[in-house]
Amino acid sequence: MDYYADRFCPVLNQVISCDYCYEYNLVLHRFFKLSSVPELQEILQREDRIEEARIICQNCPYSDLS
Repeated sequence: MDYYADRFCPVLNQVISCDYCYEYNLVLHRFFKLSSVPELQEILQREDRIEEARIICQNCPYSDLS
């Protein structure tokens, strides 16, 4: 698995960069506040999907932060 390549994000249903993926992971795993990533906050709050997004993110192979 190439951790530096762009990848499909099942939370956003689009291809994102590895940097955005890492940032979103940190938010969805509660290391950062959702408000620290305004574009993600806007999408998830608009669709009321924050908890659903956390579950989807945790099941993604790229979400292993260890």
